[in-house]
Amino acid sequence: LLFESDSQGEAALRFEISKYVYKSRGVIASPEQIVIGAGSEYLYGLIVELFGRHRTYAIETPSYKKIEQVYKATEIDYELLPLRSSGIDSKALAGTKANVLHTTPYRSYPSGVTATASKRHEYIRWSDKNDRYIIEDDFESEFSLLKKNEETLFGTTESDNIIYMNTFSKTIAPSIRIGYMVLPESLLQDFENKLGFYSCTVPTYIQLVLAELISSGEFERHINR
Repeated sequence: LLFESDSQGEAALRFEISKYVYKSRGVIASPEQIVIGAGSEYLYGLIVELFGRHRTYAIETPSYKKIEQVYKATEIDYELLPLRSSGIDSKALAGTKANVLHTTPYRSYPSGVTATASKRHEYIRWSDKNDRYIIEDDFESEFSLLKKNEETLFGTTESDNIIYMNTFSKTIAPSIRIGYMVLPESLLQDFENKLGFYSCTVPTYIQLVLAELISSGEFERHINR
């Protein structure tokens, strides 16, 4: 309990999250691909540092306001792509100069728009060109009444260029401040080289409590309730 965790987060928690995202969202990832951080906003900032500030980002409009606020605070270029009933406007996506797309395919906040299957494939086709990446923000995806959840972009594509993100702030409590991202294998070495010196921002004991909550099955029962 008194030792500092790995820079990417406590090994026990990353192991449990890797099992959980596979079972719940079909995301196949090793614990080495998972990074734990104190909330999504912190992880957004890490992604900017990982990619560098020369890239242009595209975000949905409307979207969770802190996404734009973080990118604005880091002084990077970003574009706003309008949301339609099926997802991001096709013309706007095709015409963007961005090479990183930040999207919330499942129930985007505050619009409530869920991208259709064809729209998700459109996002993937867009990302297959010119060294592009997608940040898939899967916030609130646990709260679905569907027997089979919508597929993730990360789990759908064979391209190694999608960062999957989620958080426990909605499923447990906003004050817990634990988010995580799953990096594609192509970015693991870059992350280690550029950001491996950072200390994990979540206390070790909280990570171990959460790991126990997941491994015991209590977290899944909590979600079901």
